[in-house]
Amino acid sequence: MDFYAHQDRARSASRRLSALFALSLVVVVAAANGAAALGWLLLAGGLYWPPYFVATNTSVTLLIVFGGAWVEWQRLRGGGAALAERLGARPIDEALPLHRRLRDVAEEVAIGAGAPVPALYVLGEESINALAAGERPGLAAVVVTRGALERLERAELQGVVAHETAHIVGGDAELNARLAAALYGLCSLRLAGLRLLGSAVRREGGPLGRLGAPRIAAFVIGLLLSAVGILGVLAGQVLKAGISRQREFLADALAVQITRDRDGLGCALRRIAGEADMPLRSGYAALVSHFLLAQPAGLRDWFDTHPPLAERIARLYGRPMAPIAPVAAADEARASAAATPQAKPFRSSDAPERSGASLLPDTIPFVRVALPLAAAPAAAASGGQAGDTTIPQPALRRDRASASAAAALITQIRSASLGFETAGRWLVALVAGHTASEPDAALRTSLDWLVSPAGASLRVPLLELLLARVRRWSGSRRRELLDRCRRAIETDGHVHSAEWIYYTLARHRLSPNASGGARQRRAPTTRQAQSRALAALFAMAAAVGEASARATRDALADAAAMLEISPPASTPDEVGTTELALALDTLLGLAPLDKPILLKVLFTLARTPGDPNYDAFVRAVAAAIDCPVPRGAGQQIGARRGEPVASA
Repeated sequence: MDFYAHQDRARSASRRLSALFALSLVVVVAAANGAAALGWLLLAGGLYWPPYFVATNTSVTLLIVFGGAWVEWQRLRGGGAALAERLGARPIDEALPLHRRLRDVAEEVAIGAGAPVPALYVLGEESINALAAGERPGLAAVVVTRGALERLERAELQGVVAHETAHIVGGDAELNARLAAALYGLCSLRLAGLRLLGSAVRREGGPLGRLGAPRIAAFVIGLLLSAVGILGVLAGQVLKAGISRQREFLADALAVQITRDRDGLGCALRRIAGEADMPLRSGYAALVSHFLLAQPAGLRDWFDTHPPLAERIARLYGRPMAPIAPVAAADEARASAAATPQAKPFRSSDAPERSGASLLPDTIPFVRVALPLAAAPAAAASGGQAGDTTIPQPALRRDRASASAAAALITQIRSASLGFETAGRWLVALVAGHTASEPDAALRTSLDWLVSPAGASLRVPLLELLLARVRRWSGSRRRELLDRCRRAIETDGHVHSAEWIYYTLARHRLSPNASGGARQRRAPTTRQAQSRALAALFAMAAAVGEASARATRDALADAAAMLEISPPASTPDEVGTTELALALDTLLGLAPLDKPILLKVLFTLARTPGDPNYDAFVRAVAAAIDCPVPRGAGQQIGARRGEPVASA
């Protein structure tokens, strides 16, 4: 797709959201004044109109709407976890096999998408659905219904999680959160009216009763507020419908790109289309229907925020496809629980019309290399074939002993018995390259191989996997682990570029609020400061990627032009890690839609495309500026905003 076209669509969606919200406010304020005038005539009879009648009514209405929106926005700014809890979802329980399968799938998809692993929640609903929420990627959460866990196969669940991850990567989750806050504000009038009606019926009188107003006044005012509130609810539905349905098609396409499996998401959508309509029981569902994978029953009307399922399925397959008949949930749950992730990594034996190609996508290094290795011991133990995959295993052929040790390390990281001291030793080894403290000789051999050039392609995926596990621990434990890593890389009095890369990645993964703290500490940056920050960043990128001076100069000019920043005169000869950290804090202030442009240009400086060390550097930069690694990075891109940018 055209990256800048997608960027323009995102900006248009934000402008459309603001314009529709303003129009909705005008309608609601006009209706509130009309209702207030009617109420005055009913209650006050022939009395004179009070002074500032319209201004007072308008101010009170705006106060209720904006106050409700502000309160809801503050709730949702706590991250996707806040919205998950509002829905009634609960964190996953790793003692349950289906929850562990969701955890494994989410880790694989997030690592392949270049995004932090989101917090995971399960909503106790029978329908198949999911949603992603979060103001920014570091605080995102994915919620999956119990029906999805029980009735979807592993590949289908992977497609669903990839779709939600695509919303996080594409910035839709943040737009959805702003929209939810606006909707809550517009519905606040109806909520206030219903509360006032309830208090009047219960003879409490509410706030008006405490002020001495008759109960009939509370009843009439509550009734009028409720009536006006209906207009607010309708305006909110129009507001949701104003968000382009194209974003669902884009998320579907990106999910297929991440997983390289059309049938995973396609079969999940076909299962949803084939099952009986099941509404979400949560009272908050109506406000967040635009978050969901598919619009639930009872909320499907001409205000739909999602394109029809049949159209989405046809776009995935290139032709219409029939829905999949539902299977008994109990049978599906037993079948899913019986198949462990190791024994059945990505197989979908009963899904119709499989293409026959491997479901292990070659664009996800962790899935392509690590999972077949981890599956080998389990397959051998069960009498199966250790190499039961159509993906070649070059690492296994090059060094079978070291690769097998790496597989054992993967298995132990994914186990529920991972302890604090063990995780600390492995984290120090993967970040600082210090493996001597590992007492187990086989694991020490594995760690030595991972930090060597031979195992470099697995170092970041395994580090991301370990960080995803450690991230769920308490803040004090995460800080202690980071302190251990920092002390390890400072033992020789010099921080090498590779040590800085892995430590930066670990710090921002384990401290999701680190970017927010830097944003609060940093004064508003000027274009001149951003220009100096670009010079420092590209100097380090040139050193890590072994780029020539001419290539660095051209790439820096391209980035400055596309970001509309004055190009720096030159890049420094050497850049310290402290200076680079300050530069990244400055670049954190870039517009969210400008950050992927910067990362795409950085990828062009790698002398060897796909170099794992340089890829780790760009991933660390992405974590520091709070941006997922863009898809299709490293491809040739245009040098100006007017030129199309290809993104696979």
